[in-house]
Amino acid sequence: MFDEVKTIPVSKYTDTALLDQELASAFTRYPLIASHTAALREPGSYVASDWDQFPYVVVRGEDGKVRGFYNQCRHRGARLLSERSGAIKNFICPFHGWVYGLNGELKGITRSQDFPCVDKSDYGLVELPVTESGGFVWISRTPDAISDIPAFMGRFHDDLESFEVANLVRYKKTKVVKNANWKLLIKTYLEGYHVPYLHRDTLATAFKRGQLAYDKDGPHIRMMAGRTNLTDITAKPEAEWRILDHVSIYYTLFPNTFFILHPDYVSVNTFWPQAPDRTIWTHEMLYRAEDFNGSSGQSALEKRFRFTNDTVFDQEDFAIAEEVQRNLLHGGSDHHVLGLSEGLLAMFQDNIDERLAIHAAQGTER
Repeated sequence: MFDEVKTIPVSKYTDTALLDQELASAFTRYPLIASHTAALREPGSYVASDWDQFPYVVVRGEDGKVRGFYNQCRHRGARLLSERSGAIKNFICPFHGWVYGLNGELKGITRSQDFPCVDKSDYGLVELPVTESGGFVWISRTPDAISDIPAFMGRFHDDLESFEVANLVRYKKTKVVKNANWKLLIKTYLEGYHVPYLHRDTLATAFKRGQLAYDKDGPHIRMMAGRTNLTDITAKPEAEWRILDHVSIYYTLFPNTFFILHPDYVSVNTFWPQAPDRTIWTHEMLYRAEDFNGSSGQSALEKRFRFTNDTVFDQEDFAIAEEVQRNLLHGGSDHHVLGLSEGLLAMFQDNIDERLAIHAAQGTER
């Protein structure tokens, strides 16, 4: 994959000050995926943040527009919505009953006589930048963050359109805390070297010895993993080729989402740092409704979800990542060495480090 062996300091996964810098740059200056649009089809449908460090809520308004707000009452800061998704007619604060419309406007103050000088127009919900593009809703922590998603993703945005990601249906979403650094978890996906060993009883039979092809656009990486039937494609005319019958396609969507296109379902994995050695991992499965009809279709989806989420991701990929994280604090080596087929780990790390340097330079200029 690359022509030289690389190394990565283990401090990249243990340094608290470094994590603070990552949060201030990669997680602040760039758009973050809040949800697939399937969760926000109807007016009043909403999703709330999985990450307490950025407590947002995104809602579809009565006018069809998607808006994002801090999930926080303007009175005394209570959280407005505690469920991760659902449908509402208004935001109603559970603390004192203040009411906000889906557009964020403050509609009502209980015992309004107690607030004689308060102008409701001054106390609407604090709005956040939100963009709907490529089948996802993107949210930013700051007004000056990137908002042009097609430009941000480059040609990979065309993939989201070509594969009709916006038309997919949600099956299930899970949220789990893993005891490993967020980058260490993502990097388990970025090489096929481990497939014949770690996944010898699961994925190894379906893929050709973990062989990958890749390309890059800006801070994003796209990979293709060839399946064992890859060479069968040559028996068909090129006009009949259907790429997902023969490969799985993987994307690291900067900074913290790993998106996988399988032949008949999609996995969206997002990683939210809590500490250098602790990360919230969410996994959402999406599918095409016409491919999984009736109870048999739902049973097939459940089987795929258990295999992918519980076995491959949780019990294999992330279990080994947690074991590595535990070992980092007890000596043995101050760096990891990456072979020629593991270069994407270094590329991903470089993407993070380059944004840290940009942020640091901008701070110095100020």
